[in-house]
Amino acid sequence: MLAELLLPMFDDEYYPDILVAEVKQHIEQFAKKLAKSELSEGDVYHHAHVAVIAINAMKLQFEDLDSSLDDSAADYIAEAMMMIAQDHGYMDIEMEELVSNREW
Repeated sequence: MLAELLLPMFDDEYYPDILVAEVKQHIEQFAKKLAKSELSEGDVYHHAHVAVIAINAMKLQFEDLDSSLDDSAADYIAEAMMMIAQDHGYMDIEMEELVSNREW
C-alpha cells in the first residue's frame, strides 16, 4: 500500500516529484509509528499532527517551484493518512482531525 501513496500527486506535473517524495516520506514515518504498537486515538492524532507539521514546513518549497499545497494536495495527503490509519486498525479516526493543524 505504501508504494501507491500520493500517486495522483506524482502523476500531476503541477506537483514537483522531489517534493511529493518528501511528503510521502513524512507519511511513511507516520505509518511506522502506527505499526509499532497499540496506540490510543489521541496518540494516532499526535503522530499525524507531527507529520503535518513537517509537511507544513514544506509550503515555501512548493511555492519556490511554482506549485503549492492546494486543496487537491490536502485531499490526497489526508486520504493517504486515513488509509494508513485504517490499515493499522484505527477505524474510528476522523480524516479532518488527522490534518487539522495543516496550514495549506
